Amino acid sequence: MLNNLTSKELVYAAIAGKKPDHYPVSTAYVMLAHADHWQELTGLPPVEYYKWLIGDPAEHEPFYKLFTEKLPFDIFQPSCHYRSAKERENMEVVIKEGKIYYHCKKEDTYQYMTDNIHENGLSGELVEERTVFSKDDVREKVIIQKAEDFIASGKNDFLDAAVKAVGNDKFIINGGICNTFYACSWYVGLTNLMSLILEEGEFIHYLSNRILEQSIETIRAYSKAGGDAIYIDDAASTNDMISREQFEEYCLPYLIKAIDEIHRQGKLAFGIYFGGIDDRADLIASAGYDIVLMETSMKGFINDYKSIYEKMEGKVCLMGNLNPYDDIQLKSEQELYETIKKQVETGRSCGKYITSTGSPITPNTSVERIRRFIDIAHAL
Repeated sequence: MLNNLTSKELVYAAIAGKKPDHYPVSTAYVMLAHADHWQELTGLPPVEYYKWLIGDPAEHEPFYKLFTEKLPFDIFQPSCHYRSAKERENMEVVIKEGKIYYHCKKEDTYQYMTDNIHENGLSGELVEERTVFSKDDVREKVIIQKAEDFIASGKNDFLDAAVKAVGNDKFIINGGICNTFYACSWYVGLTNLMSLILEEGEFIHYLSNRILEQSIETIRAYSKAGGDAIYIDDAASTNDMISREQFEEYCLPYLIKAIDEIHRQGKLAFGIYFGGIDDRADLIASAGYDIVLMETSMKGFINDYKSIYEKMEGKVCLMGNLNPYDDIQLKSEQELYETIKKQVETGRSCGKYITSTGSPITPNTSVERIRRFIDIAHAL
């Protein structure tokens, strides 16, 4: 039994299938919990959050330490806003008629930022418009930024600050990429993508290969900051979206190449799946992931922890998939304890395990309740 480990050591022990005295705890996209609960965690109004996002990277360090003190998840993710220094210098926060805006000084344009941080769509927007129709379009519009240029632009600055602030103790996910299949939707639209894999399969493969080139450069850039892992959000590749055969053709080959690059750079590969994976768990494990987070059973699919772990043949550290709304936000204290205990016991029987929710913590869950989730899991 391993005792007195740091958070980082605890996560590495869980990934290796060793027997720590307790298991690490995390949630999907830890940085969203920090953003959603900014006021509770810092005592500062939302306007200060928007200033912080474009401020001096050195000013992020004390906040990262504060986040880990108040919400001591064992896995840490810094803000996902990787803006260049030039972009940040061109931006300022202004208040007009009581509303918050980002002002881009050179263009003299304004972007409204609501007081409700969660509603600003921190994870991006769905694209439905097709903008590439030929290979020439793909070469023109899918711009490849070399890792060296990415770093020189200052896009790693906040990641560097996170590693400096909490990297000795916490297991850090540096940032991540979307696997090529979903990333294709940024150029052809998500609805179109589902028909194009039937009608223009060769074109989607061409687009995927071009996107993979950029993803590999991004992986190389993130890896230079230190940290421990890089995530791959394999969005739209689950059994509620595409078939196993389509996953095998349009997702898996590019997934393997991205994971190989992550490992070449000395980092661990962290997979994220929001949707059903029971029928393709073996394929996902075969890609070479070190850790996989899967969603709670919902929307007609079942992600049973033990069943999927067995289908992965113990190759992957499979994170738990507690329901953040039903299990964490709503249940009574006793129900919360019993639910976490049941999952920890299942994880312990399997071997490679991290206690986690299967999707992000809900914004209406209080900091006190999140902390209770963490403390219970750590005590079991």
